Amino acid sequence: MRARRWAPRGQSTLELALCLLVFVTVVMFGIHFAEVGYLSLKVHEAAVSPLWDSTAFRVHRMLEKRDTIGDFGAFPSIAPRVMANARDRYRDFDGRSSTVGSRAHITQAFTRVDDMRVRCAQDEEVEFDLPRSRRPALRSPLPGNWGTYPPGQDVGLPTDSVLDGIYENLGGISCSAEAHLEGLPTLPTGFMEGEGGFFDEKHATLLDMKVCATGRAVGGKCQGRYGILLGDFGFSDPEVSGHCPLRPEQPDVPCSENPAFYYAAMKVFDTNGRSAGRDATKFAEFFVGDSPIDESGFFMSYRGEEDDYIERDTPRGESQDEIDRPRNTGGVDHKPTPKRRPSNTCFLGLQEC
Repeated sequence: MRARRWAPRGQSTLELALCLLVFVTVVMFGIHFAEVGYLSLKVHEAAVSPLWDSTAFRVHRMLEKRDTIGDFGAFPSIAPRVMANARDRYRDFDGRSSTVGSRAHITQAFTRVDDMRVRCAQDEEVEFDLPRSRRPALRSPLPGNWGTYPPGQDVGLPTDSVLDGIYENLGGISCSAEAHLEGLPTLPTGFMEGEGGFFDEKHATLLDMKVCATGRAVGGKCQGRYGILLGDFGFSDPEVSGHCPLRPEQPDVPCSENPAFYYAAMKVFDTNGRSAGRDATKFAEFFVGDSPIDESGFFMSYRGEEDDYIERDTPRGESQDEIDRPRNTGGVDHKPTPKRRPSNTCFLGLQEC
């Protein structure tokens, strides 16, 4: 009597059914985690976007006033302006359009995010340090050592800067953002688990959490923020780009075409105590009997390239200087049309120079 042999059937179907149990779970949670990651990035974007917008606003302006040169009056308004703009643009979690959307949430397959909040404020912790030191002690030099301060000399404070009143450290702004994120009922919380089931653990727990632009919420509050240092070059305006011809016979007289630039440079000169002594004046008086200029006076000259300003008359032999010729003025290799403002005083007061 022969044993009956049964043909194998249904094994592939059984393997497919078992694999689908795991595959469906992986796919659903893969989609859910991708949605959480994408929506969290929109919150991060809402905090960073106003920071970049803030760099387009004016921070520093130069005024044509001797005592008040640097104008930072517009700085406090930057943070509120970029914050209001970001709140409008990211209310619908999409800052790509200039038109504010009607929805205040994003709902995807298994995840929903809403209640976007953006905050920006002036931040003094974001700062740079200007060069700071006491006024230079050059009026009483000591052989082989640093100079000392004469009795009663005003040397200022260690935190003083020669740029005070011209370019000040105002810091920057910082921004943060947060939103509410939750899992939707479309993500099953139970799927063949428990006693007699295929899985030992519960399938899912629906999320209900606060999403922060940076870091995680602590005690239900977002602590982190992004900051950016603000500042611009106040001398880039057309009104401070005018020429300032040298006037050796008129110290401390501002040039009419560029008084803001002149006052800024003179303020630094004043803060440093002007000239360090009168040694140059004494030198000139000893050798030629007179000093042609006031050594403690302030002189400034500014000429742009468009002025083609070079000196026609230079010291004897300078044009033949092969080493320094590229830096000379008035040499034989210079092509611009020479323009020289005539001076009424020779060097050190010498005649026939």
